[in-house]
Amino acid sequence: MAFDRKSLGCKLIAPSLVVIAVVFFALLFLIKSITVRVHDDYVRFTLASANGEVRKVLTTAANDLTAALLAGNEEVTEAKQKSVMETLRLLWSGTSHGGVVIDSSGVVLCTTLPLPVTRAVAAQAAEGYRAIKIGGDEVAVFGQRFPMWGWDVVTVSKARNTWLQDGKVAMLTPLVATGCLVMVFGIFLVLKKNLQRPVESMVAAVSSSRRVEPTGVTEFDIVGNVVNDAFQRLTEQTETLRQELAERTRIQEELRAKDERIHNLLDCTEEGIFGVDPDGVCTFCNRSCLQLLGYQQEEDLLGKRIHNLIHPSGGDGDEVPSEECPVCNTFRTGVGAHLPAEVLWRADGTALETELWAHPVVDNGGICGAVVTFIDVTQRKLLEDQLIQAQKMESIGRLAGGIAHDFNNLLTPIMGYCELLRLDLPENTLVQERCGNMLKAAGGEKELVQQLLSFSRKQVLEMKVVDLNQAVGNFQSILRRTIRESIDLKMSLAEGSYPVRADKNQIEQVVMNLVVNAQDAISEHGVVTIETAPVLLDDEYARLHKDVIPGRYLMLAVADDGCGMDQETRQRVFEPFFTTKGIGKGTGLGLATVYGIVRQHGGNIWVYSEPGKGTVFKCYFPLAEGTAVTERADAGGKVSLEGARRTILLVEDNEMVRLLVAELLTQAGFEMLIAGDPKEALKLSEGRRVDLLVTDVVLPHMSGPQLHRKLLQHDAALKVLYMSGYTSNAIVHQGVLDEGTHYIAKPFALNEFARKVAEVLAVSS
Repeated sequence: MAFDRKSLGCKLIAPSLVVIAVVFFALLFLIKSITVRVHDDYVRFTLASANGEVRKVLTTAANDLTAALLAGNEEVTEAKQKSVMETLRLLWSGTSHGGVVIDSSGVVLCTTLPLPVTRAVAAQAAEGYRAIKIGGDEVAVFGQRFPMWGWDVVTVSKARNTWLQDGKVAMLTPLVATGCLVMVFGIFLVLKKNLQRPVESMVAAVSSSRRVEPTGVTEFDIVGNVVNDAFQRLTEQTETLRQELAERTRIQEELRAKDERIHNLLDCTEEGIFGVDPDGVCTFCNRSCLQLLGYQQEEDLLGKRIHNLIHPSGGDGDEVPSEECPVCNTFRTGVGAHLPAEVLWRADGTALETELWAHPVVDNGGICGAVVTFIDVTQRKLLEDQLIQAQKMESIGRLAGGIAHDFNNLLTPIMGYCELLRLDLPENTLVQERCGNMLKAAGGEKELVQQLLSFSRKQVLEMKVVDLNQAVGNFQSILRRTIRESIDLKMSLAEGSYPVRADKNQIEQVVMNLVVNAQDAISEHGVVTIETAPVLLDDEYARLHKDVIPGRYLMLAVADDGCGMDQETRQRVFEPFFTTKGIGKGTGLGLATVYGIVRQHGGNIWVYSEPGKGTVFKCYFPLAEGTAVTERADAGGKVSLEGARRTILLVEDNEMVRLLVAELLTQAGFEMLIAGDPKEALKLSEGRRVDLLVTDVVLPHMSGPQLHRKLLQHDAALKVLYMSGYTSNAIVHQGVLDEGTHYIAKPFALNEFARKVAEVLAVSS
C-alpha cells in the first residue's frame, strides 16, 4: 500500500506511530528522572558515610594534636600530620571515593585523584556538599575545614552522574523499548490484516481495470461495489469514445495525408503559388513562391497581408493600393485576373518581373479567398530577346549569303580578265597602273564579300588544331603596327598550351577587328588588353545564355578603357551595317564578322560595357583534343601549269566564270571539256579519260559532289577541285571543309587558281 500524505496508511499508521513515539519518549524521560534522583541520593549517602569516617579520623587527630601542642613537641606534631594524611589516603582508597588535602595557602598536601581532577577540586574547594564541573562531567564533593592545622579536606565521589550507571535501574529502558516495539508490531499486524490488504486488493483491481472482489470488510465491500458500477459505466463510455476517437483519427490522418500530397505537388512546381483569405491574409504558399520572392520559410508570409509585402507596382512604378490591386479584387468580386507583365517585390526590395494569374476560391456558394499563381519571366524575356536577335541575324545572314554568291561570280571574271589584261600589257605603263587600281578595288570588294560570308557563317573554314595563345602572340607585332602609338597594347595570355580547332586566319581576323574596334572607342590615350584563360561554362551559365553548351572553353577577351556603350547600342552591336562611327568611317561589318566567325567555330561571344567604363568582348572557343599543328610557310611566286596530254572537265553554270577558267586552262595546254550543267558534263565525259574535274559546288539539277560521285562510277581515281562563291552543306559541315577535299573560293587570283590546280594534279599523279 502506498504511503503519501493523503493515503489511508499515512492517516492511520503515521498518527499511531507518533503516539507510540510520544509515550516511549515520555517513559524514557520518567525513567531518567527517577534514575537521576536515586543516583543523587546514593551519592549523597555514600559521601555522608565517607565524610563521617573522615570526621572521626580528624577528631582523633585533633585530640592527639592538642596533647602534642601542650607538650610542645613539634616532631610529634609533624608525625601526626603524616599519620593523618596516610590514614585519609587509606580511607579513601578503601571506598569508591577519593580526596584532596589542601593547606591554608592552597598547596595540595595529599591527593588520591589524578592531577587535573586534583587541580579542579583545589580551585573550587569549599565546606559542605556540592557538585562541581570537571571537564565535561559533573562530580559530587563534600568539603570540611580542619582549623587546627588550617587544612581543607575534600572528599570526591568517583561514581559518574549518569542515569545509565546503575545497571538495575538501566534495565528498565530496554524493557520499555521492547514493550513499545511489541505494541507497534501488534498494531501493524492488525492494520495489515484489516486495512492494508483490503486496500491493496482494491487498488490492484482498480489499477488493472478488474472488478473489485469482496474483502470481508463491510465498509470496503460497499466501496468496492460502487467502484465496480463506476467501472462498468466508464468501460462503456470509454469504448464509445475510443470508437469516436479512432474514426476522428482516421479522418484526420486522411486529411493530413491529402494535405501533404497537395503540398508536395505544389512544392514540385516551378510556379510560385500562394493563397489568401477574404482579408488578404496569406493562408499557404509553396516552395517556389518563397524562393522567387526571396523568403526563407513559410512563417515569413503565413498570417500576413501579402499585398503589403509584395506591393505590386503599376506601370509608373508607384505602389498600387489594395483597392485597385487585381489580386485583391479577385476575392472581393470573384472575377479572376491574368496579368502578363506584373512586377512583384522580393524580400530584399528588388523587383521581380512575373506573369500572374489569380483565381477566386468558392465554398458553399461564397467566395472564401483566392489562389495566385505566378512565374518569373525574367529569363524568358532574356531568351526571347536573344531569339529575336538570333533570328534577325539568321535572316540577314541568308540574304548576305545569297548576295555574296552572285557577287563573287561577278568579281571572278572581273579580277581574272584584269589579270590577263595586265599580262598582255607592257610593264610600267599607265594602263598597267589602271589595271592595278582595278584589281585593288576588286580586292576591296572581295574583302567586303568575305565579311558578309563571315557574318552569315557561309565561308569555308580550313579547321586545324592550333595553339590559340601562340597564334595571338605571333600576331602581336602586326597589331602593334595597326593601332596608333597613343594606345598601350597589353597581353595577358594563359600559361600553358590550350589547343582549339580553328581556322588560324579567321582567328586573326577576329582579334584584328576587336582590337581596331577597341582603338576606335578610345579618343586619345588608353589601354587595349588581350587576355586568354581556360574557363568552365556550367549548366547554370548555359541556362542563362542561349545556344551555349556546357563544357571547357578557352576565353579570348579584348578589353578597352574607352567610352563604352549604352544598353541600346549593346543590343545592336553585332548587327551588320550598324555603326556608331561617322559617315564614311566604317562599314558596320567588323563586329558582325567577328560574331559570325566565333559562332561558326562553335563558340560564343558576349559583350560587357557601360558608358564611360569601357568595353570587354569575351569569345569562348571549345577546347580540343590533340596537339597543335605547325603552319607551313607559303612559297609564293608565280606558278606555271603544264597541261600537255591532260584533260580537264570544267563544269560552271556562270558563263563569264566558265569562259575565264577555260581560257586560263587552255593557255596552260590542257584539253578542255566545258559544260554549263551536270547533265551536259556527263554526256561530254562518256567514253573519255578525264584527269581532273573542276566544278562549281552549286549547280542546277545536281550539286558538284553529286556529279563527282557519278563520274567515280566510271573512273575511281578521278580527282576534283571545287570552286564556289558560297557553299551549302555539300562539301562542308558546320562551315568546316570536309577532310581531303580540294576547294578554292571565288573570286580567286589566277596564280592562286593555278597553284591549286597544280596541287591537285600533283596529288593525283
